Amino acid sequence: MIKQQDLLPVATALARVLDGVTASAPESVRLTEALGRTLAAPLKAKLTQPPFDASAMDGYAVRATDAAITPATLHLIGVAAAGRAFDGTVGRGQAARIFTGAPVPDGTDAIVIQEDTRSEATSVTILAPATPGANIRPMGQDFLAGDTLLAPGLRLTARHILLAAASGHAMLSVRRKPTVAILA
Repeated sequence: MIKQQDLLPVATALARVLDGVTASAPESVRLTEALGRTLAAPLKAKLTQPPFDASAMDGYAVRATDAAITPATLHLIGVAAAGRAFDGTVGRGQAARIFTGAPVPDGTDAIVIQEDTRSEATSVTILAPATPGANIRPMGQDFLAGDTLLAPGLRLTARHILLAAASGHAMLSVRRKPTVAILA
């Protein structure tokens, strides 16, 4: 018959079991296989995000000095579409139509949102004053290449895997899944 004084407290029994457990070796897995796994090495960004100064809004790329006093009418010289840079430099008295995510054209330092403008075929009238840096996501605002984004030992969630993908990773170093045996 087992007596109460012969039984180990749960904390002591658990400590004895876990004393023999060591960290499993790392293995490299695809992002699609990493959910719920434990990160084995620091996750460092392989690239800079955003990789260039990018427009945060749809509108017009301008020189802030040209649109500091409104209304200001500027000559439209082109378009900067999302994923495609404007080919050229915006000069004094000029503007370029720009869409969210597009690289900020050379010569400009502000984005005026489209709601604060009135456009014609070849010109745009700025209705609200522009300030330098307005509506621009600077290069590297999210992270820079080489930044440590996640620490080892972290159990990976969908958010972590998305961050890994956004920072240029297709594979992650994770701990091998443990092998567990139950003895009755």
